[in-house]
Amino acid sequence: MKLIVFIILFVSNIVAFSESLKVGVLQFAPPFSSKSDTTNHYHGFVVDLMNIICQRLHYQCEFVSIPKSGEFDGLDKGILDVTFTPSPITTSLLSDKYVFSLPYLASHGQFLALASDSINTTADIQHKKIGYFKFIFAESEILNKYNPSNTFIEYTDPAELLNALIAKTIDLILINHYAAKYMINMSGTKVKLIGDKIPIGSGYGIITLKRNTELINKINNILLNMEKDGSYLKIYNEYFGRNTYPN
Repeated sequence: MKLIVFIILFVSNIVAFSESLKVGVLQFAPPFSSKSDTTNHYHGFVVDLMNIICQRLHYQCEFVSIPKSGEFDGLDKGILDVTFTPSPITTSLLSDKYVFSLPYLASHGQFLALASDSINTTADIQHKKIGYFKFIFAESEILNKYNPSNTFIEYTDPAELLNALIAKTIDLILINHYAAKYMINMSGTKVKLIGDKIPIGSGYGIITLKRNTELINKINNILLNMEKDGSYLKIYNEYFGRNTYPN
């Protein structure tokens, strides 16, 4: 009888841990998430963060690319169970249909220009062509602030955004502050930050359907525990610490 009980408990634990959680991430948005060209392997800050969350939830993370129709459509159709929103949490995103986790990262915008350009401050950006990352700034108040004197061009791929700047198709980039620092590191001295980082929204959160509120509550507890035990800081420093971004 003891042996039977042990086997039942052992098997149930395996089954529980093997349950898959479909996690929506962007296919190419370094340093947050990227998909390897040759395999289906995802890596990046949110991937490492979610792997720990899944481990503590006793789930197996299954990372899925956020569909072009958006993360909310992916949740509605059951393509995703939870998703890391590429958009900062704002009042326009809040609804009775979805629930957000506690913010796992502060959200800021940042302007970038070519290092060789004469643009050096935000006072110099009037009447310029500004490329922006759609998923972050589509409904941002920043666009409204600068719209009267600038032309904004929407991009859905950070690589295309940087290439457009280098090719001088656009004069500036408006992107997440951390992604901007990453672009500087990847491009060497080709680009530079313009102005200070600009606060937008209430940070970045994990989203799911409202019926999964219990799951989000568990994720919130894990995020708080990760902050206490230092595991969050370890991941943060790996991607955003001084050794990664010395400037």
